[in-house]
Amino acid sequence: MIHELRKASTHVSARSFALYVICVLALIGLIAGGSCLYLAAQPGDHFAAISPTGKPGWYQNLAGEYVTEIQDQDLFFHDIGGSIEHVRQADVVILGSSLVSFALDGDVVRERLEKPHGLKFYNMAFVGVASGEFSRQIIQKYGLHPRLWILNADDGGGGGNFFSRNLTRAFGADVRPIPATRLSYFEAYHQVIRRDLRWRFERATAELRRELVPPKASVIPKFDRSDETGAADMSSFPRFLADGNPGVKMTRDPDCHTTPDVIANARAFVASLGAPVVLTLVPNFHGCLTQVKEIAQAIGVETALPPRTNYSSWDGGGHLDRNGATDFTRDLVGALERTSAFQGLSTHDAQPR
Repeated sequence: MIHELRKASTHVSARSFALYVICVLALIGLIAGGSCLYLAAQPGDHFAAISPTGKPGWYQNLAGEYVTEIQDQDLFFHDIGGSIEHVRQADVVILGSSLVSFALDGDVVRERLEKPHGLKFYNMAFVGVASGEFSRQIIQKYGLHPRLWILNADDGGGGGNFFSRNLTRAFGADVRPIPATRLSYFEAYHQVIRRDLRWRFERATAELRRELVPPKASVIPKFDRSDETGAADMSSFPRFLADGNPGVKMTRDPDCHTTPDVIANARAFVASLGAPVVLTLVPNFHGCLTQVKEIAQAIGVETALPPRTNYSSWDGGGHLDRNGATDFTRDLVGALERTSAFQGLSTHDAQPR
């Protein structure tokens, strides 16, 4: 009798435990399903995207209190979200590194370039990626054909030469191959969602975690990016919005010349774009105007170089601040308007995309 009671008790306990597990899994499923439905219903560039209030065309692009990660490399390389489609619609596209991301003011572009000339502009610069090879592969992969390209022909201020062929990204001393180029579409999308969920968790638990484990002092400030224009909102960077920042001092010896290898790479790069090209240079302490002019002359393209270089900078001459970006963008558009390549554009002969 006792043995039978024990067997019955064990059977009941096992059944109760199984029922308990089923209920827990069902609850987890309901929470996960509800969370997915909530995230899917949110306006944004891609599933789980973190968009600023009232700006669904923007997404949080870089963040991480302990490990810095960025979204746009996967978004562009694998055509996740709306960025590539907006590039397809652009008449003028600029390529470059973080120098360009900080130096272009979207409001000035809209008022000085897009509205007066009836053109759509796109900023396809990538923070942390100095070489143009990553952009070139995206361009070839998706057959992007704007009517005019602007290339920031920097040779080191952004971390390396624009006309090199490497595929690395650098956040300070953290330099590594660009992961997006090695992932499948589904692997890349998984990484995009993982980052967004991680950043949402960090934001929700920020106060508690900072009491327990303070964030790194060297953390890179987060920033957002627009999928519609490619513009970056750098307002969270220290002193970016401040007045009175010192101007850029281009301290490099002006007797800085390009090389045959760079010219050969530049010629091949420009030929692969299939549309008129103009070279420019965002002023920075390491910038070399001599090289830009030599490359342009050697490969037969024009330059759009603003008349001055001392635009205000938030970090001592590496990147421009808001006021510097406003002034530089205005001057860049003025220089661009004087080029034959730009003057050859007409709102009446736009080609369908």
